[in-house]
Amino acid sequence: MSRTQEINYPPEEIFRQTGVERVNIEHVILWMLQNNEKVEWSNFKDEPVNIPQSTLSYYLKSLMLDEHVEKVERGVYKITSKGEERYNILSKAKVGERKLNYPPKAIVNERNYDHWILWMVYNNTFCKWSDFIDEPLKINQSSLSKNLNELQKRELVRKDNKEYKITQKGKSEYSRMLKKYDLDRQSILNEESKRIEEITKNTIRFFEKYNIEDGDIKFRFLNNVLKMPYANLRGSLDSEEDFKKVLLFLSMNHPNQYPFYISPEDFSKEYKLNLLDLKFNIRQIVEKPTYSTKFFILGTDEKKIYYFQANEKIEKVLSAITEEHITKFTYLNKLYENTRDGTPTMSLNYTVNSILDEICDSLFNSALKKSLKNFLPEYIKYLAYRIETERKLVDTLDKLEGVAWRGIPEVFQSYGKRYDLVEQAQFKYYINFTVFKVLDLFSNPKLEKMLNDAKRMMKKRDFDTALKKIDNKVKAEPNNTNLLFLKSLVLSVSNRHQEAIRFLKKEFKEHPHKKDEEIFIPYNYILVYDYLTLAEFDKALEVSDKMSDFYPDHPLSYITRALIQGYKIIYNVDAEKVKIDHVLTDIDDAISLEENAKKKAKYLYFKSLILKQLKKFDEALEAIEDALVWDPENFGVHFMKYNIFYDDGKIDEALELVDEGIRLFPEKETKLMTHKAYLYKKKKNYDKGLEIVDELWEKNPKDLDVLNNKLYYHLYKGEKEEAIKVGNLLIELDPNDGNFHDSFGEVLTEFGEYEEAVKIIQKALELDPLGWFTYNSHYQLARCYKELGNYELVRERLDSGIRATQTCFCGIEMRKEWKEKKQKILAEIEELEAKS
Repeated sequence: MSRTQEINYPPEEIFRQTGVERVNIEHVILWMLQNNEKVEWSNFKDEPVNIPQSTLSYYLKSLMLDEHVEKVERGVYKITSKGEERYNILSKAKVGERKLNYPPKAIVNERNYDHWILWMVYNNTFCKWSDFIDEPLKINQSSLSKNLNELQKRELVRKDNKEYKITQKGKSEYSRMLKKYDLDRQSILNEESKRIEEITKNTIRFFEKYNIEDGDIKFRFLNNVLKMPYANLRGSLDSEEDFKKVLLFLSMNHPNQYPFYISPEDFSKEYKLNLLDLKFNIRQIVEKPTYSTKFFILGTDEKKIYYFQANEKIEKVLSAITEEHITKFTYLNKLYENTRDGTPTMSLNYTVNSILDEICDSLFNSALKKSLKNFLPEYIKYLAYRIETERKLVDTLDKLEGVAWRGIPEVFQSYGKRYDLVEQAQFKYYINFTVFKVLDLFSNPKLEKMLNDAKRMMKKRDFDTALKKIDNKVKAEPNNTNLLFLKSLVLSVSNRHQEAIRFLKKEFKEHPHKKDEEIFIPYNYILVYDYLTLAEFDKALEVSDKMSDFYPDHPLSYITRALIQGYKIIYNVDAEKVKIDHVLTDIDDAISLEENAKKKAKYLYFKSLILKQLKKFDEALEAIEDALVWDPENFGVHFMKYNIFYDDGKIDEALELVDEGIRLFPEKETKLMTHKAYLYKKKKNYDKGLEIVDELWEKNPKDLDVLNNKLYYHLYKGEKEEAIKVGNLLIELDPNDGNFHDSFGEVLTEFGEYEEAVKIIQKALELDPLGWFTYNSHYQLARCYKELGNYELVRERLDSGIRATQTCFCGIEMRKEWKEKKQKILAEIEELEAKS
């Protein structure tokens, strides 16, 4: 919409305060949306309405949550059909008295005030304080205050401009509440009819808008809408209409529609729905426990994917046919298992083919036969599990069925190709843990010490002790939320990210209230970190958007978004879609909003990291120099400056910086001298490098990282005997460190000890299969297998190595180098195969 387009503004009596009556901002916003096709964010802030930014943000978010307003594009809004109804109610309230609905006697007689309130806000558009204390309810003010506060705390009711309204969560609670009362069947049906009527009315408009005419698609869509409320996915979509589009996609791609199929890409274009949003929410519905409805996936060779539900007609018939054949398979095999020359037992292949013969043509299109053959083994195991867990062995028939299905999952475990109903690849990315240092909880030195102690214990693989210490603190101070956050960080540090997410959600039950900044911000920030490590970028962005919506002026709202997009660049995840200028602007905005100098330095550190990855060394250096102004005593910031010089090939400047660092940070001498030795290696002065490492080993005989470096310098100098001696000592002193095994394996490979190298490197991968070094392990194994003549394993290890580079923090350039190495080795083995 053009900014020059003329906007209709409401009359003064709506947006000007008169007497003691305050302006109803909700009414002002809805008036503008009702009387204009679309309205931009800036229009609400302009003369004459002048709505303050924070107030505008709050009310627009609230109206979108209520489905009264939808965002059609960035900063542009329009009213929905529900919004029109709300606008009419508010307009009438200006001139007339409201007519209220009151709860029936069955509810009022119990005197559960929270149930009275819930009934009122569900059955009326909104309620005011006076509606509860006046006739006929007459709730006393102290009881009313207590119950309203509790309902708001549980997020069942919310207060907007002195009006109480029910939330989506409240509607679910309302349905459960009704079951506690002896209401007549007709009352219950009336309540459900009201819900269905509203959904049906909106669905008809949706069908008309998108020209949906197929009766089967309409039926499946309506069935989905009634079973799956939008509220469960509200946070991951811009509007309810987008949610309906996702359900339409599932309704269209049903086996009954074969051979018709619409791909996600084509659907996204035709129905104007973001492709990432579509794919993400399909996964949420089909793969995750977002709804109780279970979906099955049927894939074809043409890469078409069809969806159908448990307990719908097609699945009920499939279940009945499958159960009959499996029971027959079990009974007949049991009958003849002890006979010498009886009827041969039925084979699994015969059973599966018998099911296919019966379901193809009559239930599924016969062209899907191959797909169904892959699908059936997992489906049979699903049925076996369902029968085992859901059906009680009460009568003879139940017991016979239990016997018939016992052991079926194990039988089918080895049958044919293992076909997963939902194939999921879960990647784990390394996200620098220092990103947490911006949280306020680290301003407490005791908490930081506890975390550092836990990290030291985990480095020694003593995770249980580390966690037990934190648990003891939590038990001693159960109301200390910072300790809960600390425990989640300990889980994160140990790469137990799924567990960390579950722990957070369990401890805080629901999302912390948006008004509780001290909990809301760290809770969501930590979630983003864990989602990023699991490559759940969509979920991370969803949380980030929530932070931006509720705290648009908080520096962590900006830095969180920058972290997500920045790590997309680092790990090359849709990097072409990320605009680096936006990432840098977000960081700059966070810096301008941040008051704490040390946090400013950390934001600049991340900015320099991104720029260094993009080889913009001058800009990276400028950012890190700015960071040093804000936090000149931060070793990490000084070390980033060293890394910039090193990556830029400025070895002499890096050497000077190391010497300066030793003077400023004497406690970091070992680390800095190790890097000084490596700089001499870059200058090919191996004698000087080994001299430095030997001095360090003499000073720190317990520091095995120094011994690991010593191993490499013997390699650089070609000292095989000394290198192998050091390598054996290294893994003898710490037999559980995967990286040390990887180092020794690489050295053995360089010296041509391929068979021994394979054993050592395989042990490295066994000890730490997600270690940062694994990309190198796979490369060394590929080299060994090439020399040993096992070319199939070479290809396997090269593929594994490529996958490892996608999930470790090894830099953009390293990934490019790895691909070049892969192509080189592949070309070599192809040449060798051609000669053999």
